[in-house]
Amino acid sequence: MTRPIAEIEADLAQAHAAQQAAMEARRLAVEVAKDLRARARKGDPQVTAAALAEAEHAVEFLELPLESKLEAVRALDAEHLLARTEAWADEVSATEPALRGDIDAAFSDVEAALQRLARSWQSHATYIQARWGEVGRTVSADVTPRVRRINGFDVGIDGKLLRQVPLFSPLERLFERTVNDLLSSGPKPAR
Repeated sequence: MTRPIAEIEADLAQAHAAQQAAMEARRLAVEVAKDLRARARKGDPQVTAAALAEAEHAVEFLELPLESKLEAVRALDAEHLLARTEAWADEVSATEPALRGDIDAAFSDVEAALQRLARSWQSHATYIQARWGEVGRTVSADVTPRVRRINGFDVGIDGKLLRQVPLFSPLERLFERTVNDLLSSGPKPAR
């Protein structure tokens, strides 16, 4: 179990601040030592060997905690990454199954709808074929204005062509539209 992210982030901010302060203190000590060394080279009588040695020792002394401060930041960075990764995993584990369930339910709905479509289409096609078979045997076209031959062969009833409903072209267009929507609206679907 990891600590709360906010707690880690607060500790990490403090560790970064401590590291930055230590680095800045060392940088300033280096500048002081460089300045003293440059002044000593020019023969400045106010620069003493003791002052230069003290400045150089101050730089060495301020370098001592830098590694441990960097290690503290690295350790907290690692803890922070672990906590964020665990929180991410918790969120994904809580959310993804429900989203996957929606997809599974939608596939079931599509399958049921396609089965209903197939049954409905077969019923309609059987009905149309049977009615077509009656034209010329038990009923006749052009004996009433309601039943007419169209183009010499097709039969129309009340101005509508008696024919099977096209099935495959509309399904193909629906499939193509769905695939195009999927491809244009986000991540590429897995096959």
